[in-house]
Amino acid sequence: MNSFKSSVSIEKCILSFSHDRYSSRKKANAAAIAKAEREIASNSNGISHLILRAVDDKIDHLKFLFLINGIPVMCYALGNLLISSLKEIVIVGSEEVEQVATTFLETVGTQGKKISFVREDPNKLNLFNTMQLGKNRLNVKSDELVLFQPGDLPFMFDIEEILHDSDTQNYNLILWLNSRQMMFPDHKHKPESEFVRRNYHYRALCKETNELHEVKEPNIYPINLSVVDSDIIEHLHSTRKDGNIIKAGIRKILSTPSRILKLLPIMAHHALHFRSDLKEFRKEDKYLFGMHRDNFDRAVSVLLDTKFTTKFHSDPAFVSDVDALEDWEDFESLTHYANVKYGEEGLRHIHPFGEELLHFRKAKMPGLKTQIDMYNNFPSYINSTYQALKMNRLPFLHGNESQYFPQEPNHENNGSAQKIKNAFSWYFNKCNAFKLERVS
Repeated sequence: MNSFKSSVSIEKCILSFSHDRYSSRKKANAAAIAKAEREIASNSNGISHLILRAVDDKIDHLKFLFLINGIPVMCYALGNLLISSLKEIVIVGSEEVEQVATTFLETVGTQGKKISFVREDPNKLNLFNTMQLGKNRLNVKSDELVLFQPGDLPFMFDIEEILHDSDTQNYNLILWLNSRQMMFPDHKHKPESEFVRRNYHYRALCKETNELHEVKEPNIYPINLSVVDSDIIEHLHSTRKDGNIIKAGIRKILSTPSRILKLLPIMAHHALHFRSDLKEFRKEDKYLFGMHRDNFDRAVSVLLDTKFTTKFHSDPAFVSDVDALEDWEDFESLTHYANVKYGEEGLRHIHPFGEELLHFRKAKMPGLKTQIDMYNNFPSYINSTYQALKMNRLPFLHGNESQYFPQEPNHENNGSAQKIKNAFSWYFNKCNAFKLERVS
């Protein structure tokens, strides 16, 4: 087993603003609609009309370019890293992503960080190639973990726990899992407190704390690229949705039959104990995959022939990515609510890089609107996207297409208006605490 040990903290990051594409817009829309219809039919906690790219799009339908409060999603994500303790960032993306990133950094500065850009390969839009492009630009030591992060996490501004975790010196791959119980401990008694709605397909039993966790796949990956093959992250990421991550494990097992013998006692323990142990917490439970956490860690360590562990966190921003129109509207509603309370400077109260983001919007977005087709009339673009995916509302008013129109509190798909208030309150408190920590 590979036993390299990393330095104490993570200093380098690959930030991906690249995404694969469907062969046609027709197929992309059909896939997005079908997924949402399945979720609606099964009464899922989270409904997702996915934002998908297609080869024949006249305007690149890239989620990282979408605007939240008039500011690209990618600028939030990059801003989050600028205020972190990272020292080097490699950005991977399209020509338009490079144009936005360059303009953004010229406006807000690099905050003392070394930042470089690598253009995505339109013929190889997979995660494996994205990681390779980033790795080739970095000077990575053999014992060094880097952070791989997709760029669709606009409010994940506090990542210091990840970067300075003491276990970065003990493992070559760490999966920071999204635990519903840790992020939203009151969700059973106060459903409106769960202001990020997601479907949790996995179950993890933790012997050390005697707890059951409903788990969702990670969105960031601390990884030693000198030891762990990039293809495993490709497997993990590409099959992570809807509980299909088990397929990645099966494919890996079949490709490495020599490790099956080492896995047998681990899988035997799982077969003998997991279901009975789960029933101590819940008599009935619907899930797609579950395991004891320590047993899972041992299995993956054997499977990958490297030191691997999983961890949980309590920050909802880690699960709140922008994969779907519903996700985009959660953030548009959040920033709209902030503006209602505090005026056009509302973003400053819920995002620690808000002042710089607003300055960029005022100084540079008018120019970018004339250069990037999506921004020529973004409200109209979003409205047409909602219509194409058969959504039952339009987010911008026809009479005034520059004005966002939140869902009515009693709308059947809106849930309680308290959800937005809870989101605002959480980010408001988190932002203030984060600013105080930076000052101290």
